[in-house]
Amino acid sequence: MAIVKEVYTRKVSGESFDYELDYTQGTDVAWIARVYHDGVLKGSPHGALTANVLSGPALEQYLRAYVEGMIERGLDVAE
Repeated sequence: MAIVKEVYTRKVSGESFDYELDYTQGTDVAWIARVYHDGVLKGSPHGALTANVLSGPALEQYLRAYVEGMIERGLDVAE
């Protein structure tokens, strides 16, 4: 399992969110992100990729972009 810890700042509001992304690698990828704002858990978006062909940095970049898009739009992340 790979773990990524990042900070994302919303483009419109300027709010910063810390997130931790855990994911497996391979053809069936499971992932979960824990998103925090000011140290308070605001959401745990998660999902899966089937028939995945991405690996290494490409897979990490794809998942980070997906999670950051969810934070930007407030999907599965409380205000």
